[in-house]
Amino acid sequence: MNRRAWLGAVAGIILCAPQAFAVARTEQGIENRIIVAFKLGTPAAEQRQIAAANGLAVVDEIPSLAVLLVSAPAGLSAQSRTRLAANPKILRADADFWQKWIESAPASVHAAPFAVEPAVAAMKALAKQARTMIPAAMAKKAGEEIPWGITRVNAPAAWSSNQGAGVKVAVIDTGIDANHPDLKVSGGMNAIDKDASWNDDHSHGSHCAGTIAAAMNDKMVVGVAPKAELYAVKVLTKEGGGDMFGIMKGIMWTSQNGMQVASMSLGAAQAMPLIQYALQMAVNSGVTFVAAAGNDGKAVNWPGAYPETIAVSALCPTGVTNAKLCPNTNEGISTFSSRGPEIAFIAPGVLVPSTVPLWADASGIKAYSGTSMACPHVSGLAALAIAKGAKTPAAVRAALTAAATKLNGLSGDEQGAGLIDAAKLR
Repeated sequence: MNRRAWLGAVAGIILCAPQAFAVARTEQGIENRIIVAFKLGTPAAEQRQIAAANGLAVVDEIPSLAVLLVSAPAGLSAQSRTRLAANPKILRADADFWQKWIESAPASVHAAPFAVEPAVAAMKALAKQARTMIPAAMAKKAGEEIPWGITRVNAPAAWSSNQGAGVKVAVIDTGIDANHPDLKVSGGMNAIDKDASWNDDHSHGSHCAGTIAAAMNDKMVVGVAPKAELYAVKVLTKEGGGDMFGIMKGIMWTSQNGMQVASMSLGAAQAMPLIQYALQMAVNSGVTFVAAAGNDGKAVNWPGAYPETIAVSALCPTGVTNAKLCPNTNEGISTFSSRGPEIAFIAPGVLVPSTVPLWADASGIKAYSGTSMACPHVSGLAALAIAKGAKTPAAVRAALTAAATKLNGLSGDEQGAGLIDAAKLR
């Protein structure tokens, strides 16, 4: 299947909210679940009638996409999909699937031994340098560590006039820790269980959130856009698993709730046309999506491979000696980072310290490596670009591109437009 396959022209969005069917979903029974995308304008009652006529039970729904999640009788999923696909009211009928979206490559979630790497001295020097860049009026609030990645994208040079204030950023992930002293969460949702909390029970989502917008409060770390508003869109469980439907639901929540940036540090090795469908609708509503490129060292994973997202590869700092993370001790692309023509930018993605729940580490900070860590740097930069006046996803991408510089020794497939400098955002 063509990785950029479109689902066909669509017009308008159903805004009505029919009866809710949602119950907590698990991996159990996933082989029987089908995501059915109806043509926009198909009444909700007719959607349910078609499902019932095919012997399918409705499990959940996304009204704004005219999408139902249904369950087929055991062993009849493929047969049911064939019948549904023949219905002129239906755009697609695809099997749902469950996977560990952030652990297909171990580098995405494994803590790196930050304190024992020779690179630490260079990183600490960057943190010291960052403090000299902060205006005197803010210095009393800059006692926390400024991670090397925040300095490498030159965020401190922008803070005197731009900290992303008021920009709404959704973290589509495992949730965000509501109790972390560096993280203020303005709201959120749980796409797997609508009655459950969006709180982070894994740590991955909190780590990404800290890189985006950890507060400048003289406590632990600070993010790229410390005054941006964080929203937790929990689409993954404490094991990092989830279904495709939940991710679609999370994407559409960003569209329906005024998000301006959505950070997606997750991915899969196969194309997912229905996720692209959701992305198209959300981008058209004004949401800028940033995605991790993937951690298998091969082609860019989806959804990062879709043109609706800004795909980010992972940058190594100077001095890292772990060959599983960096091919040599020079600054450059990480060993594990996926690469390809879809890459838009490169950002710090190795030995990145950021926020984690206190139950994950008593210090509240841990260093992780992965394109999962590179992605939120660009999400924070996108928030700064919006605060500067970029009003559409296309304008955000253009502003980021204008502020990027290509790094020596890296190809376009490895770095896209290069490394973004926050001080150059206009």
